[in-house]
Amino acid sequence: MKKMISGMLVSLAIFLAGCASTQESQEVDAENPEVAVTRQFTGSIMTPDPVMQQVMALSKAGVLKEVRMTRAIPAQITATGPENVLACIASEASRWLEEHQECEFMAEETCTELGGEFNPCESPCRHDPDAMVCNLMCVQVCKF
Repeated sequence: MKKMISGMLVSLAIFLAGCASTQESQEVDAENPEVAVTRQFTGSIMTPDPVMQQVMALSKAGVLKEVRMTRAIPAQITATGPENVLACIASEASRWLEEHQECEFMAEETCTELGGEFNPCESPCRHDPDAMVCNLMCVQVCKF
C-alpha cells in the first residue's frame, strides 16, 4: 500500500512539475514593446521576494493586469502587461523604473531585442540631480 501511495505521489509531483514548466514561447514585438502580453515567470527564493514586490507594486500602479501568483517558493507568477516591463521584472536582478521607462540590469541582448537603448554604464544617481554623494559604479540601463 505504501509503495502504491508513494508511486502516486511521485507521479503527481512529476505531472505538476511538467504543468508548471510548460509555457508557450511568444514572439517579441520589437516594433511595439508596449503591447500587452501575458507571461509566466518565477519569483525569487529571497525573503522578501524582490520580483514579487515589483509585480505587486506595478499591479497596484495599473501597469500590470491579471496578476496571479502561487504560494510556492519561489512563486510562479503570471501577469499581463507591456513586454518590456515583463521582460525586465522576470529577471531577479533587474528593476523596472516606471517613471523613467527604463530597466536597470537588463541584459543587452534582451534590451536590443525589445527595441530599447542600452547603456552599459549609467550613473546610479542619474535621476537625483541634487545628490550630494554618489557611488562611483556603473549601472546597466535599458531605456524605452
